Amino acid sequence: MSIVSTVEEQYPTLSRQERKVALKVIQSPKEVQKMTISSLAKTVDVSNATITRFVKKMGCTNFYNFKLQLAESPAPKAPVVSQTDTVADQVYNYYQKILSGTWERLYTDELQTAVNLISHARRVYLFGLGSSGYTAQEMTQRLLRMGIAAFSMTDTHVMYISGGIMQPDDVILAISLTGETDEVNNSVALAKKKSAKVISITSDENSHLAALSDLTIQVKNSKFVNNSRFVNSQFAITYALDIIAAMLLENADYRDQMNRTIDLITDNKLGRHA
Repeated sequence: MSIVSTVEEQYPTLSRQERKVALKVIQSPKEVQKMTISSLAKTVDVSNATITRFVKKMGCTNFYNFKLQLAESPAPKAPVVSQTDTVADQVYNYYQKILSGTWERLYTDELQTAVNLISHARRVYLFGLGSSGYTAQEMTQRLLRMGIAAFSMTDTHVMYISGGIMQPDDVILAISLTGETDEVNNSVALAKKKSAKVISITSDENSHLAALSDLTIQVKNSKFVNNSRFVNSQFAITYALDIIAAMLLENADYRDQMNRTIDLITDNKLGRHA
């Protein structure tokens, strides 16, 4: 077993501070190889002593020995699709087509506009029903961890009521793959009367939802890719939201708030209450 695999296996047993070191090792092993113990400690915001404890838990006598084992670890192999057309191959190919199709439809300036609208909003409301509702809830959690006032609306009645009480400095992030979900569109139309800004994520730039929106982020429609095995239809939308979240985290205040939130959650899970 490689040292990186050992770190992944031991991760659940580590303290909160040690997990910071572990994540850096797992995500950037080549970078860690070039670091001193002090530079690594500064990068992940832990003490040198934490790193010393960490490497000993990984079975290494010291940090130098740990880096030697890290250098000997085999590089991760790129996935190779076999010619047997297994179910795994089909799902992989499906994701590849959705990802590349969505990438072709995304524009940096539109994504940056979405980030600016979210950053300056009084409140961000995420509208979505069904699978899109689950996606809205997940994105809401991300925004909350950044300190952004976000609310997921996945019930038709609550969504409609929310649309009626919007203010001009509120932003709606409406998620609908087709852009033709009546309940979402009706709620968005009501919010537009209150001068709220609307960002939509949909596959159809000519949809009713797109017409109602101030900004439309277009993604690949999964229906246009052979998907007879009920693979996640939200993959394209999730990809777009991942980019928006990553762009938001370029803001140092959002990064700091997210790190503080993660620390609070981790401390709570580990039973460390103030």
